[in-house]
Amino acid sequence: MSRILMSLLACTLSLAACAQQASIARNSNMRSGPDTSSKILKTLAAGTSITVISKFPRQGYVRVHDASEDNTGWILERNITPSPSLEMDAETAPAHSPLHLAGDASIYPDPQKTPGKADPTVTQANIVKNICNKNWTTDSVRPSTSVTGKIKRETMVAYGFTDAANHYELDHLLSLQNGGCPDCVANLWPEAYGDRGHPMTQNQRSAWNRAHPNLTTILAGSLEKDVVESHIHDEICFGIPNAKQSSFAKKYPATTAVTLKRGQQILATDWFACYQKMMDANKPCL
Repeated sequence: MSRILMSLLACTLSLAACAQQASIARNSNMRSGPDTSSKILKTLAAGTSITVISKFPRQGYVRVHDASEDNTGWILERNITPSPSLEMDAETAPAHSPLHLAGDASIYPDPQKTPGKADPTVTQANIVKNICNKNWTTDSVRPSTSVTGKIKRETMVAYGFTDAANHYELDHLLSLQNGGCPDCVANLWPEAYGDRGHPMTQNQRSAWNRAHPNLTTILAGSLEKDVVESHIHDEICFGIPNAKQSSFAKKYPATTAVTLKRGQQILATDWFACYQKMMDANKPCL
């Protein structure tokens, strides 16, 4: 097993999200995706300092950030040499307080198990290049199912959930379109589509929502949080010319701007409070 993978796996096992400092061992192409058919973004010279931000290789590639020109892309793992000082924590989101939550405590993750983690390569200064760019997609950073499947099984055990796995979405607490860490265990948790009294698959919850609009008999879950994530994205990108908009932008248009950090705080602390505002005449989430 490579030194990079061993170090990054150690981060996962300790439930800490980390990025690793490294350097380019030989001239290497940085690509837009983890395969040779992906666009070459630039060629990094041997000795270039980089940050490795994916914990698991995809087809032999790892996702890296080149701070010198603020570029993020994929490099062959074999062309990277880890630095001796190894780890750098990704920003941890503030934990929520159970005493001040708008919704039932069961719809939120355990802040000790899932505090939320930000992707350190997405910053307020560069959102026009990534999450607010029409050419950017979450698929460019989304981990493979071989990675997320394992994390979903492990987090279900950690949360004590013993019912069917398809009753849950492996949710990014800080969503990818809002600069959340793609494969940090501290940012991933099994979020229910239904609730404890009404276990549901995604399709069952979608059908129930269509048949019972505006009813709150069943607690809000993964599908409702998806709507909030999209709205927060549009608020983060609000005011940026020609910015990427979510699929819910027409139904719940953003009317004000929030910073990247504030948007992430809303998701990590009380996303349901934002959902309530959206359902109340599309009030802004500030």
